[in-house]
Amino acid sequence: MGTSLRSAYFTLACAAFTVAMTVPAPSAKAAPVAAHRTPADTAALAEPDGPCPPPTRFRQRDFGDSTDLDNAHQPLPAGTEITLQAVANDGGELLPHVVVLTATDLVKNIDGVWTRVLWQRDWRDGAAVESALVLHAQDDDGNVWQLGEYPELIENEVPDGAPDAWIAGVAGARAGVVVPGDPARDEPPYLRAEAPAIGLLQCAFVVDTSADEVCAPAICYDDALVVEEFSPLLAPPVRRAYVPGIGLIAAAQANSDGETLFLSGRRGLTVAERLAADSEVVQLEGRAYETSEVYADTSPMRFDAGDDDAAAVRRLMADRLGY
Repeated sequence: MGTSLRSAYFTLACAAFTVAMTVPAPSAKAAPVAAHRTPADTAALAEPDGPCPPPTRFRQRDFGDSTDLDNAHQPLPAGTEITLQAVANDGGELLPHVVVLTATDLVKNIDGVWTRVLWQRDWRDGAAVESALVLHAQDDDGNVWQLGEYPELIENEVPDGAPDAWIAGVAGARAGVVVPGDPARDEPPYLRAEAPAIGLLQCAFVVDTSADEVCAPAICYDDALVVEEFSPLLAPPVRRAYVPGIGLIAAAQANSDGETLFLSGRRGLTVAERLAADSEVVQLEGRAYETSEVYADTSPMRFDAGDDDAAAVRRLMADRLGY
């Protein structure tokens, strides 16, 4: 495809995605809070349930097979890697911003629940600017929860701490739902994540359960789940689109630097690639214990993956890392 034709196609794809992602909110109850907030309003957010309670009660006993992330709208079995490429909203050109998310072979117990350790890297201009441990678990009803994150900043290729780290059950932080197991459009906003110590409060609501013509460069999707995440603390809202059997295909933030992240690749890693990712994540956790107070009292990660390649990865982990 020629450069001019490709650029024109990206423009049309972004426009189609923008239309799909601007479906009106179901009601005023789900809209972001107004831009002006008084101290009394802010104090009200500290109430136990706040403006967006979890869609279901968080109970450890409801997470029977919690590290098996097989939600239809966000399947992430161990050894899966997805890549998101930034595209300019104005003009449709590729931007030097890429996000790579890897479901590792490692699990970690957080607040009494075993979570799958995801490794997320944020690249800009060819250099990594963030390397994060993201902790997800799935309950018995198929809801995918986030129970913490350690987002390590990178400055000139050198780790530079993670001031926004949070862990559910520590310093008032609470887990929230990333993707509902049974999404419904008319449900009220629900908790996405909360960590008062770092000023994090995210809510979410389902915009559409089966949106059609949600387009990314080179492909359009039907039957997409569209979820809007917003913050009563005034952060710009983000809309994400998920397709059954594929997962996240697009994410757009309002009032941002004018880009949308589109799914550009999804693949299963080789044994060698899984070993390399697991090794990097073990080292990242080592730094987390040294630099983060909220991470310091957590139990170490363990190896746990049940597919055919997992045994080979486990042996290599033991041989090379003594893990």
